[in-house]
Amino acid sequence: MNDNLKKTDRPDSVYNKSGLSLVEILVALMILALAVLPAIGSFSKYYGVATSQMEQEIALKLGEAVINVMLSTTYSDLVKETLTNLPLNIQLPSGSFAGNLDFVGGNATGTPITIGRAKYLIGAEVKKIFRGQNLNAPHSEAMEFTWQIPRPPGLPPVVASYSCFDDLLCIKVTVNYSGAEPIKLTTFRADMTR
Repeated sequence: MNDNLKKTDRPDSVYNKSGLSLVEILVALMILALAVLPAIGSFSKYYGVATSQMEQEIALKLGEAVINVMLSTTYSDLVKETLTNLPLNIQLPSGSFAGNLDFVGGNATGTPITIGRAKYLIGAEVKKIFRGQNLNAPHSEAMEFTWQIPRPPGLPPVVASYSCFDDLLCIKVTVNYSGAEPIKLTTFRADMTR
């Protein structure tokens, strides 16, 4: 070998080798971990919130679908509480679902639905809240409501009454899911054909 060469000109020289030491790699990994771990924690938190919102939206859509089925059911079956089995054919983003609402009197329970990791249980109640008036056999069970209008102190509130020929039904649907607060929907239905 030529002794006139500088130490840095030698290809196998220690001075020409470049790289990272183990300490430098460990410090870089620690800095990276400190930056990435909080981001991963935030992601899982937001994923959980998004999942619960999605489950709530699905429960709401299921409840609305059941309300629509009950509004399209024969009125006389609802008012006489003669329904025993009401088929549910619900379209879901993941496909269609076929199940039943099984009635006992005015209360019903539905076939459980599993979508993703959530299980949805549907319940329904049909209750007569107003008995229709019959001119041939009038009764005193007219629906009454009150409202406040500006009146001098000490005077009773204004009372109005209304009566019609049809029974008024209250339809309540409850969707329980994933241990969260259940979705509760209420609507009213009357025959309105007389």
